[in-house]
Amino acid sequence: VLIERRGKQKSFPCNCSYDSSDPESACGESCVNRQMMMECSVKRCPCGEHCRNQRFVRVQWKKAQLIKTEKKGFGIKALEPIKKGDFVMEYQGEIMDGAMFKRRVKEYGDAIHHYFMALGNDEIIDATRKGNISRFINHSCEPCLETQKWLVGGYLNIGFFATRDVAADEELTFDYKFQRHGEKAQVCYCGAPSCTGVIGGGCGRRWRAGRLGGGQGQEAGQQRQQQQQQQ
Repeated sequence: VLIERRGKQKSFPCNCSYDSSDPESACGESCVNRQMMMECSVKRCPCGEHCRNQRFVRVQWKKAQLIKTEKKGFGIKALEPIKKGDFVMEYQGEIMDGAMFKRRVKEYGDAIHHYFMALGNDEIIDATRKGNISRFINHSCEPCLETQKWLVGGYLNIGFFATRDVAADEELTFDYKFQRHGEKAQVCYCGAPSCTGVIGGGCGRRWRAGRLGGGQGQEAGQQRQQQQQQQ
């Protein structure tokens, strides 16, 4: 974290209770915190060590591996079956404000690939220098993952969650949903039946946090400017 984070929100204990005869019920789908995309507090959850809603804090990621694709550069594949709704991994990197983000963009220029994602509260995650393998997850017009913003320890974090069942050895993808800058659109190589042929929507002039390079189209040496639309 390169800045003092703002907008910390107070966490509340849920109403769940641990039942040794049904351990899966401890902070499961009915947990009020989970329904609000808020992780339970390690110290305040009534289920204690049995809490099942501390996946970010406990780094309960699915097993995945970096791969080299035919046309999209590097990518990520699952090493185990993943069920719909499962937490897959967190998007990690350096957290900065808008001013530092603009300096980084200028500093990086066209020399290296960039990996930015908007977090909220004028905060951006930059995974270019420090991060995890999630930065290599490629785009698809029919993705198997989506990004979600969760409150963890009072602050927003971004995680990837499965939108359908994913088989072992299947590539992990999500829809970048960025708005391109300039007239030329980024060619899409996802290969999905409903592929639009390009990544992103219409042209836009307003710059927000996005990702540049490092994934789809890397083999062709293409640099991309992507604007991540985190709702």
